Amino acid sequence: MWLFFSMLIAVADEGPTMADKVMVVEAYRDIQVYVSPITVVDQTQETSVEAIIDPNAAFTYTGLFWKNAKVPSGYRSWQPVTLGDRELKVYNQKTIKYVWPRCNYRSDPMGCSIKNDHYYLETVVHVDDNQLVVKATLYDSEAQVVGVSTKTDNKIIRWIKQQETTAVHQSQQQPAPVQQSSCGPAGCNQILSPVNQQAGSLTTISKPKEELPLKWEIPHSLTDNMIRQAMLGIWVGVKLKK
Repeated sequence: MWLFFSMLIAVADEGPTMADKVMVVEAYRDIQVYVSPITVVDQTQETSVEAIIDPNAAFTYTGLFWKNAKVPSGYRSWQPVTLGDRELKVYNQKTIKYVWPRCNYRSDPMGCSIKNDHYYLETVVHVDDNQLVVKATLYDSEAQVVGVSTKTDNKIIRWIKQQETTAVHQSQQQPAPVQQSSCGPAGCNQILSPVNQQAGSLTTISKPKEELPLKWEIPHSLTDNMIRQAMLGIWVGVKLKK
């Protein structure tokens, strides 16, 4: 009997069993977006194109335009994210470490976005000798593209045909005066009378240009407004399902 009571006391001292334990899962209702710094891919060979931009410009303009995004409001209906029951929060490389400190967004931003179940916005600038393209791509937590926006700037080339020259040369020659005699009671006088008619020549010389046409180039360049327009294009009309 004593052995039986000893076993009951031992079981009572073990505390709660596995069935009594509750697993706490931390869920996030907020829609979170990580915006990586702008990457510039310079493939120019002959010319030097101005492609300098603030790396955080995409993050700044996302914070301005994200309110244009849509979220579900029912069956096949959408509403502005500001009217939904969820908030949208935007992070960059500087701020994400305070929310998700256990993932290296600097080396693997898409992988961390997939792991932590939020959206990832990537902005890449491709520039060559003839064109500059700003491409912004928004991925969901399953690495699927949900929005793309591009802005381009092309180099402008104008060919200016060199004009031919035309020279006009005019020469005039005065004829010799005509000698006339005038006689009277006192004798005869010799009078030189000028002639009103004038003789001359007109010469036109046309010289076509032998040189090649002049090439006038207006180089393409990266501007802050291109980043602004690309971010606006992403967030206007994008539909965030989760």
